[in-house]
Amino acid sequence: MAPGFYPLRQLVRPWYISGVEPETRERWREAFWQSLGAGDDAVRQLLALCTPLPPPCAPPPLADEPHVAFYRELPTQGSALVARLAEAFPQLSFSPAEGLSQTPEWVQAVRRGEPREGRKNPSLQAPEALTLQLLPTPAGTLPVLIAGFREDFVRLVQLLAHRGEPVPIPDSMGACLLQGLNNWQRYRALRQQWEEDPKASQSWEQMLQRKELYQDRLVLASRGPYSGVQVTESSHKEDKALVIRLNHEAAHYLTLRVFGKLGHTVLEELVADWYGLQAAYGNYDAELALRFLGLEAFPVIRLSGRLNNYRGMPPL
Repeated sequence: MAPGFYPLRQLVRPWYISGVEPETRERWREAFWQSLGAGDDAVRQLLALCTPLPPPCAPPPLADEPHVAFYRELPTQGSALVARLAEAFPQLSFSPAEGLSQTPEWVQAVRRGEPREGRKNPSLQAPEALTLQLLPTPAGTLPVLIAGFREDFVRLVQLLAHRGEPVPIPDSMGACLLQGLNNWQRYRALRQQWEEDPKASQSWEQMLQRKELYQDRLVLASRGPYSGVQVTESSHKEDKALVIRLNHEAAHYLTLRVFGKLGHTVLEELVADWYGLQAAYGNYDAELALRFLGLEAFPVIRLSGRLNNYRGMPPL
């Protein structure tokens, strides 16, 4: 188990209301938001934003997912790592641009996995500073790509999470968990294996339904202050921020594997922050947690705080 990794058994609790009819549960949820002063429009949005998670699919510890074997074979740092990643994820050979995802070049390379003529080297500011870490978690090993510079983290998020579109990435965001990411190197190996098996029991169309055989889950992470909050205390060094960040994403990964989906709720963020702080410090610092969310001067809410990333559209 990695240093600073806090046991997750306490996390696996029923984050859903069981034994209650759905209609009754919805009335309870509506009444809860109304009791806090939410109007009809806000209640509808809050109900959509705060949908309870389903019952758990499987208890941890869980075995590694199939894609982890691919990352065990990669270099752990630098240009060699970036070059191998670009073979699997051709979007890394592009630079973010408005409308990029609709261009023929992007469609050919990223959505079809076809070789790109005149493929460029990945456009990172400091490819030598990119590192790969295989983080052990109760939900299985989690591949993590850690960018050495903020600019490279933003570029990776735009290319891999936003289809090459130059969407703004808030300073309070320092990591994200990606899923459903086509790994074209694994895809090609799977296709070759299927073609070489004359007794294949499944058609290629059936094989494509097994997305775990060619799609990856991984974390993109950055160094620097957690949630964009500059903490002056000597105990909160950059290594502590990275421990919080990685364990925060590990909590999301556990949610995804155990419950089969992410909630994308503030509750989930609170639990993930709790887990990250426990891993870094051995206790939960509530004042620090409030600063991460922008609530240190509540009822004044700091607009650069991470809470504002979860207000929905239009923002509540």
